[in-house]
Amino acid sequence: MENPSLVWPKTPTPTPPQKRIKLASVLDCRGEMTKLYREARNGKLKIEDASRLTHILMLIGKTFEATDLEERLSKLEGLTE
Repeated sequence: MENPSLVWPKTPTPTPPQKRIKLASVLDCRGEMTKLYREARNGKLKIEDASRLTHILMLIGKTFEATDLEERLSKLEGLTE
């Protein structure tokens, strides 16, 4: 571990490794949003944090939809030429 900074003399607190979440599709995003909702309803997660994370997951889901649409259009355009 490196020496503490002179500006910030506290040694950094080690953070536990984060669980990797599979977000390879819109369905994966939906599942994660459902999990966040349950955690917020059960008081394990602040509502504000759940809302922010859900918003990010919605944006990720929209990029999957846009990418899928773009791929489908490219295939259709290739068939008509």
